Amino acid sequence: MVGYSALTQQNEALALALLEEHRKIVRPIVDSHEGREIETAGDSFFIEFNSAVDAANCAIQIQSTFHERNKAEPQERHIRLRIGLHIGDVVYMDKHVHGDGVNIAARMEPLAMPGGICISEDVARQIRNKISFPVLKLGAERLKNISMPMDIYCIVLPWLKSDQRTKRTYVPKRVRMYSLALFLGILLIAAGWYFFMHKLTFQEADVSRFRLAVLPLSNISSDTQDEYFADGMTEELISNLSKIGGLNVIARTSIMKYKNMNKDIAEIGDELMVGSILEGSVRKFENKARITVQLIDVATQENLWSMDYDRELRDIFMIQSEIAQSVADELKVRLVSTEKEQLDKRYTQDMVAFQEYLVGKHYLNKKTSESIQNSIIHLEKSVQLDPAFALPYASLAYAYALTAAAGYGNIPRNVAESKAREAVMRSLELDNTLAEAHAALGYIRFRIDWNWKEAEKEFKQAIALKPGYATAHEWYALFLAIHSRLDESLQEIQKAYALDPLSPSVNNGLARIYHFRNEPDKAIAQSKRTFVIDPTFAEAYFTLGMTYLKKEEFENAERELQKAISLAGRRPVMLAILGATYVHTGKMAEAKALLAELQTPPMNNDKLYASSFILNKLGKVDESLSILEKLMDEKYGILVYMKVENRFINDDNNPRYQRMLQKMGLE
Repeated sequence: MVGYSALTQQNEALALALLEEHRKIVRPIVDSHEGREIETAGDSFFIEFNSAVDAANCAIQIQSTFHERNKAEPQERHIRLRIGLHIGDVVYMDKHVHGDGVNIAARMEPLAMPGGICISEDVARQIRNKISFPVLKLGAERLKNISMPMDIYCIVLPWLKSDQRTKRTYVPKRVRMYSLALFLGILLIAAGWYFFMHKLTFQEADVSRFRLAVLPLSNISSDTQDEYFADGMTEELISNLSKIGGLNVIARTSIMKYKNMNKDIAEIGDELMVGSILEGSVRKFENKARITVQLIDVATQENLWSMDYDRELRDIFMIQSEIAQSVADELKVRLVSTEKEQLDKRYTQDMVAFQEYLVGKHYLNKKTSESIQNSIIHLEKSVQLDPAFALPYASLAYAYALTAAAGYGNIPRNVAESKAREAVMRSLELDNTLAEAHAALGYIRFRIDWNWKEAEKEFKQAIALKPGYATAHEWYALFLAIHSRLDESLQEIQKAYALDPLSPSVNNGLARIYHFRNEPDKAIAQSKRTFVIDPTFAEAYFTLGMTYLKKEEFENAERELQKAISLAGRRPVMLAILGATYVHTGKMAEAKALLAELQTPPMNNDKLYASSFILNKLGKVDESLSILEKLMDEKYGILVYMKVENRFINDDNNPRYQRMLQKMGLE
């Protein structure tokens, strides 16, 4: 804990209270990552892990949790930690452990910034491309009692941007030597333990430059219909750059907010917390394209690199690869061989198929019933033109999955499910390294098949292939939430948020996770932040209404649910929650009127579910459960939230309800 000794002298009662809170927060996080607590002494922890990746993910979650906690606390109650990670052999003697691994681990922690994570080269090598944040080399230093100089690295955490953009000199305090360590992966949280007889000085690089935004490329073609091509090229550049583990690339959803928006680079950089911005333009003419791009340093407004590409359309993948590699070179990010292979891929030689794919993605990103159906038309054309083109199959799988699980369009569910599975398996057959295909398969296994083991496997595979893929983190977060793995869920949605901070869906996802975690005040605050991004996003009002209902603030709940319904066109699930609110406030006539509306033919599963919900609140529990059991047999999508949402039945101990949870594998 940073400053703990000084605080103890100034206000011992406060220091002890913060120490106790520190331990209560850290221990559950350590347990969730299968860490083993070796010893606690004063304000410090020594923890052992099965792998460097486990240790790093645990460290990230700890720092993220305290970062969020500190936002709501006055300055004097902030808890800031330094964390050090190292891998090394250790020797157990009596109740303690010794060895070089111990000494090196002990010296990593004081080098970290407050709120940061410092790691050794061995750890950096093992976690690179396996976590969601870049790893930055800070420099070499000779450590006390270590014969060879050590390369020092840090994990780049975006919320430390303001500190990291200034050059700093680190002068570790004199500290008492203490010998403890780890077997495989060591997480050391301490402040002021070990002797340093010299000053460690290095100039810290501007680590935020590794957080990169690709602004929407301007369409300067004479034909405005080519807008899809500019948007598609923007998305493909983001996708390519996201394959580079040393970069943290902002996702498309947040980027498109700046399309046709007149904001300067500094303002955009501040809003997105990025240090580098790639911008440019596209001009398409017949079978040729002219692409102009430039890389800008946000802090200095300096143009770091620029290039004009005049090429045939068939060379478009080569252009994308060259731009990505040039950006990596300019930012001094070293590419590993697997990353180079991914960047050099040529997905299709048929440019008409590629253009149909871009148009399909353009419509898919709009996510309305009409746009989803249009996307399917163009994506199907793409694969007809080139049956070996893997990318459109992955997008088709997601489009059909949305149709089947979320009710977009009018394709029968069984047909949409079959087509979703067929498309995703074809995509993986053509290219098993496509993160988008693995994520789409995870979504199908999660929302349609209820195959929890396979869903988690696919989400993890997608994230391993592309750590910067915000959508995979978002879906995986919701998957973890329904299984009540709420600490892990929060960690994943925060990764998605760091990658896509202006996405209404991700922001609302964070609010939902807070709601599931029974942290209503945080959920309410996050929902209100979502409105700032998109005042017309109905799901955010819906989440806010449900949270107010959970807090029994019924007047507020009714107000927000009415807003959601007006924006979403009287979606049955929203009417169901409003009906429950009416029951709680004694407005039985209004609740029964909604029930009558929902029971009006033609009936569908959405109406059946909503009816069962209001029936339950009106005390007709058996009738309600009979409907839910029928929907469960059909794997109706909303039922995946039965356990975590705790809104489906008044009595959670009802035996029929418990049997449903067990049958679904949620209990």
